[in-house]
Amino acid sequence: MFTLARRQLLQGMGAIAGTAALPRLSFAAGSRAVTVAVNKLPENISPGRDTSDIAVPISYNIFDKLIEPDFHNQMALSPGLATSWSISDHREVVFKLREGVKFHNGDTMTGEDVAFTFSNERREAEGPRRLAQFFSNIAETHAVDDTTVRIVMKDVDPLMEQRFSMWSGEVVSKRAYKDAADYAAWGLAPVGTGPFRVGSIGTEAIELVAFEDHFRGSPNVASVRFIEVPEVAARVAGLASGDFDVITVVPPDQISTIDRFDDVEVVGGPGSKIRIIIFNQGDSAAPIMKDVHFRRALTLAIDREAIVQSLYGGRASVPNGLQAPTFGEIYAPDYPQPAYDLDRAREELKMSGYGGETVDYPLLSNVLENEIAIAEVLTAMWQSIGIKVELNIRENWSQITKAHHSIRNMSATMLWQDPATIIWRIFKPSVIDGRGWKWHNETFAQAGLVLEHEPDKAKRREAFETMQRIWEFDDPIGAILFQELWLYGKKKNLDWQPYSLPYMDFGPTNV
Repeated sequence: MFTLARRQLLQGMGAIAGTAALPRLSFAAGSRAVTVAVNKLPENISPGRDTSDIAVPISYNIFDKLIEPDFHNQMALSPGLATSWSISDHREVVFKLREGVKFHNGDTMTGEDVAFTFSNERREAEGPRRLAQFFSNIAETHAVDDTTVRIVMKDVDPLMEQRFSMWSGEVVSKRAYKDAADYAAWGLAPVGTGPFRVGSIGTEAIELVAFEDHFRGSPNVASVRFIEVPEVAARVAGLASGDFDVITVVPPDQISTIDRFDDVEVVGGPGSKIRIIIFNQGDSAAPIMKDVHFRRALTLAIDREAIVQSLYGGRASVPNGLQAPTFGEIYAPDYPQPAYDLDRAREELKMSGYGGETVDYPLLSNVLENEIAIAEVLTAMWQSIGIKVELNIRENWSQITKAHHSIRNMSATMLWQDPATIIWRIFKPSVIDGRGWKWHNETFAQAGLVLEHEPDKAKRREAFETMQRIWEFDDPIGAILFQELWLYGKKKNLDWQPYSLPYMDFGPTNV
C-alpha cells in the first residue's frame, strides 16, 4: 500500500480528505453519530485496489455499484446505479443508468463516469490492480449517452452480472479521479455516490459523513467513525462502557462476556468465506511438498470438526467443498465434506517416502482470527501421524510470500456467488504462476476454462465438480478448514444487521 505517501499527504492535508470544497450538511434532529471499533484500519480507501476485509466494510458506504446484491433477499441481484441491463450473447451488456444520481462533489453521474470506471485507461493504470484481475475480460467501454453505457467483452462471459455487482465494481467520479495528483492522493480523497462521503482519513480513525443527496435517501445516522482498536479486550470493554456502538471481529470465547451486559449483543454468523491452507510446491518450499501423497496425508490428517468445536464452540461449520448454496443451480449439494481418515493419511505418508524432515509453516499473529491457535492444532494433528511442521511467526505478508514457505494460511472470500469466485479466480494458472506455487494440473486448467467461458449451467457444474476433486484430493494444492464466522458486537438500540459478506452497511436501508 501507500504508507509513506499516505503519511506525507495526511501531514500536508491535516488529515482531511477532500472536504473543504463541500457544503456543510445538515441533519434531522436526533440523528446519531455511530462509532465502530475495528481491529485494523486500511491505509486508504481505494476501490479497484484494496478488497481486504478491513477496507470493504468502509468503502461499501462510500460507493455504489451498477448492480447490487440484495442482502435482505438472499443476495438476489438488484438494480443499483443501473435501473436495468440487457446482455447479448454473453459478450455485451448495455446498462441504463439511474438519472439524477449525484457524486459527493456535486457532479451528476453520467455514462462517461461509468465508462471510465471500467475503461482500459483506468484498469491498466498502476494503482487499481484488482480491476485488472476482476475485469480483464472487458474489451471496450462506451458511453452511448448520459444514461446508457455499453460494455463489450473479449470472450463469452457468463459472470458479467456477478462481476459488476461485487468488489471493485464501485463506480467512481471521472473528474475527481483524474484531478487527483496520483493514485495515493485519490485513495485519501475518493469520490463516489454512496450514502456517506469521506469526512476525514487519519492514521487512527476514518470518519464518514451522511450524504443527504443519496438516491436512496439520506442515511438515518449523521456520521460513522471507524477507529482502530487492535486488542479484543479493549473493543469489548469499549462496547460495554458505551464508547463504541459496534465492534468487529468478536471471537466466540467473548460471546458470554458480551451477553452479561443488558444493552449490548452479539450478531452475525457464518460468512461467505472459507479458511483454507495452501501447499506451496515452488522453489521456496520444502521438496517433499511436490509429492502428491505427502500433500494428501496432510489434508487427510486434519480433524476439522475438532477445530470447529474447540475453537469456535460449534458455531463455525465445515463446508462441502469450495462452494455455498447461494451458487444456485451450479451448487453441488451432494459433494462431500473433506475427509478425515488417519489410516489413509498414514498410508499416503508411507507412499510419499517422507524421511522425517521438518516442513516450515510461516504465519502472522494478527491478521486472521485464531490464526496461531489453529496452526498449533494443525501441527499437533500432523505430528500424530509423524509429520514434523515448524511454525514461524512473521511480521508481514511479504516475509511469507517472498520468502521460504511450504504451508501458508489463506482466507478465500466468495466475491461473487458463482463457483469461479474461489476455485478459478485464485487458482487459475496465471495466478498460480504469479505466486510461484508451481502447481499445474492440465485437467483442472481445461475445466476452469469451461467454468469461465461456458454459459451452459450443466457443463459448468460438471467442470466445477471435476475441479473440486482435483483441488482437494487428486492433486491437492490446499486443504479446506472451515467456513469462517463474522461476529460483531453492537448496542441493542442500534437497528443494524451484518451481511454474509464483510460489508458494514450503515445506509438508509439497513439502519
